[in-house]
Amino acid sequence: MNLCLMMFVNMWGESMLIYILMVFLFFMKSGEYPLMSVENFIEMDWVGWVLVMLSVWVIVLSIMSSMMIKNKGKFGGVFMSLNGGLLFFLMGSFVFSDYLMFYVSFECCLIPILLMILGWGYQPERAQAGIYLLFYTLFGSLPLFFFIMYISNNYGSGYMYVDLMVEGGLLVCVMTMLGFLVKFPMYGVHLWLLKAHVEAPVAGSMILAGVLLKLGGYGILRFLPLLFGQESIFLWLGCFSLWGGLLMSLICLRQMDMKLLIASSSVVHMSMCIVGLLVFSEWGVKGCVVMMLAHGLCSSGLFCLANITYERTSSRSMLLSKGLLNLMPTLSMFWFLLVMMNMAAPPSINLLSELILIVSLISWSSSVIAVLGLMSFFSAAYSLFLYSLSQHGVFMSSKSSLKITVLTEYLVLFLHWVPLNLLILVGWSMI
Repeated sequence: MNLCLMMFVNMWGESMLIYILMVFLFFMKSGEYPLMSVENFIEMDWVGWVLVMLSVWVIVLSIMSSMMIKNKGKFGGVFMSLNGGLLFFLMGSFVFSDYLMFYVSFECCLIPILLMILGWGYQPERAQAGIYLLFYTLFGSLPLFFFIMYISNNYGSGYMYVDLMVEGGLLVCVMTMLGFLVKFPMYGVHLWLLKAHVEAPVAGSMILAGVLLKLGGYGILRFLPLLFGQESIFLWLGCFSLWGGLLMSLICLRQMDMKLLIASSSVVHMSMCIVGLLVFSEWGVKGCVVMMLAHGLCSSGLFCLANITYERTSSRSMLLSKGLLNLMPTLSMFWFLLVMMNMAAPPSINLLSELILIVSLISWSSSVIAVLGLMSFFSAAYSLFLYSLSQHGVFMSSKSSLKITVLTEYLVLFLHWVPLNLLILVGWSMI
């Protein structure tokens, strides 16, 4: 057993092949049943399957983009074992049908990502970022544990896919939703995300933006049926989330740090997902899941691009890294393609998700048209701001001898961009 474990943690390319094989196994299994049941506590519907596939895909790409850790001998075996453990807990969160086991997997995902930030982070402030990450998410989801215990004690079961309504008012809703809103994160409890993204290594940022934020949306999706009938509370939550998304889109226009801008744009996109879930409509749920998938791929690719730039310029500032179009034109092409995906340009699946969410929100209330219009406009504004400021202009003479980009980096970026355009072909069948 110890020999097998040592072989696994010391492999690099072999482990990626194992992950890719897992993707194909899930892909082959997916078309048989709408709700797959393996054991009494493991079930998976289409939402869980989409997020499991996203988890494997993003973790494989994050490993491929972290070759610097292997090349410089920075504890590559430990890094691989943390990625494997994180993938295990993520898949458990998306396939467990018992509330308590979901909560355990949900919380265990914090441990590998915390160790990644502390072990391979860039700045001395990574310890503070790790503490922010741990205590924000842990204290936010602690009331959820007591709520799950209350359900198991009073209703005799913690099974997810059963018609059950829990009686309660504001306190019960806050206890249930707070942990997921912090994880998403909603505006107001999002400060941990910005610190964690800035201090995390490239794999940590890619997994945080690509998959870990989606745990909040998946949790809301699973727990909302318990709270059906509390529409007045969700109305205020949805309005606050939309307003926070608009404020964050304005804040993005002031950021000069690439990673901070990309992390802030995640809060903007997730605010629309929160409202899409809280309006209790089928289109809202589908739009939220499609946007989580699109954002997971797009944001992960942008963090990979920011890391490639950082490794060559030793700076995340767009003012110091400007003029890259003259030095690395092919990389600038990928910047342009992924920035266009981030602002929901056709023919991306981001556009499909925003259209579904906008239609569902306007059918809920026509008062949100102005806010949604401004959010879409400012999303395009800060995306173009990111591209133009970092790629155009006169480069510093000290940057003229940058090392060239390697084929692996182009492959990672290509594998981020291609699904965003191909998935829209099958996305229309969901509506």
